Amino acid sequence: MCITRVGKTVFVSKGKARVEFFDGRTLDGVDVSIVGAEDGNYVEVFGNLALSILTPAAARSRKKAWAEVRKAAGKVLAEGLGE
Repeated sequence: MCITRVGKTVFVSKGKARVEFFDGRTLDGVDVSIVGAEDGNYVEVFGNLALSILTPAAARSRKKAWAEVRKAAGKVLAEGLGE
């Protein structure tokens, strides 16, 4: 299974970006050349490659969905069903 993450580009130069993800982590050197991202764009990232640019609304939706997944996973682990 491949999982992508969504973050916001905070600095772009020569096709590479620093991306700040919703969990507060940052990743330098994300290749945004394929999608043409600019400073302030929300991007979907797999590994070190931006796959697409998202609208702010789509980014918020993804953030909300991941929060629900984390909450559900926490409940499963708390109940001892995740072992």
